[in-house]
This record gives sequence, structure tokens and C-alpha cells, in this order.
Amino acid sequence: MVIEVELSHEERAELIERSESLNERIATEGDSAETRIRLANVHLRLGEREDAIRSLQIALRLRPGTPAIVSKLRQICTEQEFAGLEIPKNIKPFWHNIPGLFKYPFSGSGIYLLIGGTVFATVVRFIVSLPTIFFYGSIFISVFLAGYLSAYFISVMRYSARGRNYPPDWPDITEIIDNVARPLILVSIPGLVAFLPAIAYLIYQAIFSEQFIAGGQSFILVGLVAIGGLYYPMALIASVMTDAALNSVNFVGVISSIIKVKKEYFIAELMLALFSGVSVAAYFTVAVIIGTVSGAIIAKFALQFVNIYFMMIYAHLLGLMYRQCESRIIP
Repeated sequence: MVIEVELSHEERAELIERSESLNERIATEGDSAETRIRLANVHLRLGEREDAIRSLQIALRLRPGTPAIVSKLRQICTEQEFAGLEIPKNIKPFWHNIPGLFKYPFSGSGIYLLIGGTVFATVVRFIVSLPTIFFYGSIFISVFLAGYLSAYFISVMRYSARGRNYPPDWPDITEIIDNVARPLILVSIPGLVAFLPAIAYLIYQAIFSEQFIAGGQSFILVGLVAIGGLYYPMALIASVMTDAALNSVNFVGVISSIIKVKKEYFIAELMLALFSGVSVAAYFTVAVIIGTVSGAIIAKFALQFVNIYFMMIYAHLLGLMYRQCESRIIP
């Protein structure tokens, strides 16, 4: 059992404010085990034991089988209370249901979200291609679309990390800064960090080498790209799940996390490679078949549909991996 400590008026007011802030975060960003654990600690300090137990039970449902949460519940519950609790089993490994990953974009109202996003992206790309759009205008619109798709990618990752097996709604398009600029930074910075050595080597060879990327030089480039591909998913997780792009530059933290979850990470990398291969095959199949029998607009719609479909799968897979390995991944 936990011994209650008498609080001053100022301390109690501060804790109540922190509790309200955490509840507001849950309401706006959705549940997470980390937020629920913090909220439980605040409830305990306020002497609200039953609220703390409820919050820890929710955390345990979000992160089943976590020893630290079970231990905390055992500390604050009586033996009778703890015996009556339902302790969820460990999370089923994400690689046990590969067909479910392919079905994910269609779960819930996913098909409507997928079609709606495809229509929106196709229309925006069509506008960019119009000759009446001036150069800087086309760049702005293209960046806007990239940022908006990045926002949805992040939303799917976070929903999946919270145990939700259906796609979230598309972000509010009116909140330009939060739903376009910031997500684009959160997704692009890890990619830049991961592939910067390959990009730098490519630029160097283009400027100073008489034989541009030939023989052993191409082998070095492939190696640098492979290293970037190995680093990028965890760097992306570090950026997105902490809402801080610079965490992707924390090489020690990212590499340590990869080592700690090497089995799950290796399987995730293989699955990402598999989905990438399938997506490329699907893309070119659709391009040939649809492009042959239909007009340009329908072909562009079909190709955009394939792009968003696999984008949702990639994000869902990374979110599931994070959910399974969260306690071992360094934030």
C-alpha cells in the first residue's frame, strides 16, 4: 500500500493543474501508456488511489504484460483488489498476422478514408501539373501535399502504437502549421540524417570523379544506402513518437534501441522490404493495365490509391513494432 503525504496548498494546486494537463493531452492526442502512468503518479500524490488504479489498468491495456505497471498495481492495491484485476496478456507479435497488415487500410471506415485521401491527393497533383500554375506556386502546393501526407503517416503510426487496429481520420486541413509544416519536418529530418552519407558521397562523385559511380564506387554507394535504410525506421520512430525531429540525430540512442530490439527490428525491416517490393510491383502493374485501358486521370487516381494504401501499411507496421517494443526503445 502507498502512504499518503500531506501536501501544501501550492503543491496540491500544481498537481491538479498537471492532472488537468495530462487529461487534456489524452483528449487531444489519444491515450498512451506513458501518459496514463504519469497521470496515475499524479493521482497517487493527490491521494486519489482508485483513480490511480484505473489509470494504471488503462496503461496495462495499452501495453499488456508490462512488469513495471503490474508491479505498481501490486504496490497500491490490497491483495483482494489485485486478485480481482484483469491482467492482459502480452501483445501478440506484429509479424504473426501479415495478411492483417494488408487488410488494415480497409478496416473500420478505412476504405472511405483511403478513397477520400486518394481523390484529394490526385486533385492537388493535377493542379500542380497545370501550365497556369507558376513555378513557386507549384512548389508550395507540392510541399503542402507532402506535409499533409506526412501528417497522416504520423497519425497512423501513433494510432497503431496505441493499439487501435483501424485507420484514423485525416488531419484537419485548416491547421496548416501543425498538420503540414511540423509533420513534414518530423518525417523528413530522419530521412535526411539516415541517407546524408549516401547523398554526400553521390554529390562528391558527381563533382570530382571522372567516372561517375562506376565499379567499386557503386558498391560503396549501395552500402551507404543500405546503412541508411537500416537506420531510418528507428530514427523515424524516435522523431515521430517523441514529437522531436532532433531525436533522430541521437545516434547513440537510436543505435542502442536497434540493438535492444534487434529481433523485432530485423523482422520489421524484412517486412518493410517485402511490402516495398509488393508496392513497386503493384504500382507498375496498375500503371501498365490502367494506363492502357483508361485515361490519364483514372490512371493517376489508381496510382495514388496504391501509394496511399502502402503508406498506411508502412506506418501501421512501425506503430505496431513500437507498441510491442516501447519499453526497450530509448526515447
